[in-house]
Amino acid sequence: MVDFRLGAFTSIADRVWIAPAEPESVNIGLVAGESHGLLIDTGSSPQQGAQIRRAAEATAGVPLCGVFVTHDHYDHIGGLAAFDDLPSYAHESVASASERFALVKSIELGSRQVELAYFGQAHTFGDVVAVVPDADVIFVGDLLESLQPLQFDTTSSFSGWVKALDGVCSMLSSQTCLIVGHGEVVGRDFAFEQRSQLAMIVGNVEYLLQQHIPSAEALTAGLTWPYDHAVIEPLLPQIYAEIQKTLPRHR
Repeated sequence: MVDFRLGAFTSIADRVWIAPAEPESVNIGLVAGESHGLLIDTGSSPQQGAQIRRAAEATAGVPLCGVFVTHDHYDHIGGLAAFDDLPSYAHESVASASERFALVKSIELGSRQVELAYFGQAHTFGDVVAVVPDADVIFVGDLLESLQPLQFDTTSSFSGWVKALDGVCSMLSSQTCLIVGHGEVVGRDFAFEQRSQLAMIVGNVEYLLQQHIPSAEALTAGLTWPYDHAVIEPLLPQIYAEIQKTLPRHR
């Protein structure tokens, strides 16, 4: 039986809360202004979404004006049906959201704004971050992970992910709280480290391609990798195919 428990909303800044939603330990976010609240991500199922909504409304002390979905993986978007009477904000690639946008969007909560920003294909086609400027808090979804290694699928862009984290890192102060998709709140140094790990993977594959070393021999070529070989090996054909397209062709 699937465990759909929701932990309590915990304050991490002024009128900014997070709550862990099982079974995937997703960080559900809540931001409140003077007049309205915004929920960030919805859990794994409509039933869990309804549970999240009740808890969020009780915590915020103001009515919700909408829900924002960081990306379209089921554990973040699965509860969206519980909010079908509210605007749902997401990147334009997320078909189930009612308010889709391409690059930036501002949401007014009453003497507080939440800024939504898209930096390009990364973990998925449509990863969007939510910035709460006055609280120095950024919800980054699965662009960063502190509970487990970064997760990849067939829509991931490895070089794009590095660029997306460059965009995130450009907004950080030494005090910024980063709410990752899964795990503990992190700061600027953690973001820099995961960005460097992704850049190392991309750099390694660029080098291997330039040396005409096939993916089957990549892990025995004497390079250092940021993750265990068991994590890297199944990703190599995808990374090779992506990076191959970016390299200049020689006649």
